[in-house]
Amino acid sequence: MKLKTTFILVILLFTQLTFAQDAKKEPEKKKRAPKPWVNPLIKNYGRILDLEDIEVKPDPDREYKILIELVHDMDKPKRLNFSANNVARLINLHAIGGVKPENLKVAVVVHAQATNSVVSQEAYQKKYEEESPYVDFYKELADAGVDLVVCGQSLNLFGQKPEDVLPGVKIATSALTAVTTYQLKGYAYFKWD
Repeated sequence: MKLKTTFILVILLFTQLTFAQDAKKEPEKKKRAPKPWVNPLIKNYGRILDLEDIEVKPDPDREYKILIELVHDMDKPKRLNFSANNVARLINLHAIGGVKPENLKVAVVVHAQATNSVVSQEAYQKKYEEESPYVDFYKELADAGVDLVVCGQSLNLFGQKPEDVLPGVKIATSALTAVTTYQLKGYAYFKWD
């Protein structure tokens, strides 16, 4: 029994030494520090990572015409909806890919429940009894040249008035006609809800 135990201990010791030597032979892997989040164009929203070694990226010499139909829910009125923030991410991702702001044409058509996100602080407060996280967001998008459009039909259906709409947001006959108009102008189409 003693001999069997001694034999097992010798094998274990030999195994440990072998693993230790193999570990020394492996080259040390470089540890990369985590990349910091950046906001190249839309400074307060849509943070992204500036990644290296990318194989598929935007063409910096191309004009991008992008249409986003935004219909997100408003079930968490205290915070900006992910889909809305994703508009800023899309813009920042193209910017980090080298697309110049003048070559990035973005239009956002807002309707359904999301209509309530493009109203003044007062109208938002009245509806949700919360401060709007959208007022500064849409201002920053408008300042970056984003074409902001709200569906006139949804505006009416959700009980908002034209005077409640944020500055910089245009009222369309409908989201349906706004989407088709932008598509016929050559805009690539996304629908986010």
